[in-house]
Amino acid sequence: MVPYNNKKPRVSSKAFVAPTAVLVGDVIVEDGASIWFGAVLRADMGSILVKKGANVQDNCVVHLKLFGSQAVIGENATIGHGAILHDCTIGKGAIVGINSVVLDFAQVGEESIVAAGSVVGDNAVIPPRHLAAGTPAEVKKEISGTALWYVKQGAEIYHLLRDEYLKEGIGVVEEEEEEEEEENESD
Repeated sequence: MVPYNNKKPRVSSKAFVAPTAVLVGDVIVEDGASIWFGAVLRADMGSILVKKGANVQDNCVVHLKLFGSQAVIGENATIGHGAILHDCTIGKGAIVGINSVVLDFAQVGEESIVAAGSVVGDNAVIPPRHLAAGTPAEVKKEISGTALWYVKQGAEIYHLLRDEYLKEGIGVVEEEEEEEEEENESD
C-alpha cells in the first residue's frame, strides 16, 4: 500500500490483497474483492475502483491516462493473469482473458468475455453478454447457454481461493495496523 499525493489505498477488511501486490494512491477495493500476486494498481492520476467480489489476478496492471479519470472493475468481474487495463470500465461479471489489453475509455459490458490475448482499442464498446476477440478485438457473438453459465461462475473459484488465503492469514488487511502507522507518522 503506497500513499501518493495525499491519497492512500482503501481496502475493505473483507478483501484479499496478496503480499506482493502493489496499490498506489486513490485505489478502493470493496468487500470480497481480491488482488493477486504481482498485480499493480497505480492510481496516481485518478482513481481505481475494484467492486465487490471482483478479482484482479497475478501480474495485472491497472493504470489511467488522464488526471481525474477513473478505471472501474465491476462487481464479480474477473481480470485474467497478466491483463492490462488502462483507464477503462469493466462491467459486472465480465471476464477479461489472460494477457488481454483494454485501452483508454473502452467499456466491456456486463457478463462479456474478452478472449485471451485480445486488445480492446480506445473508446471501444463491447456490449453486455458478448464475446470479443482479436487484435483489435471485434465482437464475435452473443453469449448464451453454457457459455453464459460459465461467465456467471467466473468469479466463484476466486471467491473460494480468496477465502482459503484469508483463513491462512495471507493477504489480510489489518485496519488497526494502518491506524497505528498513521498515528506514528503524526508523532
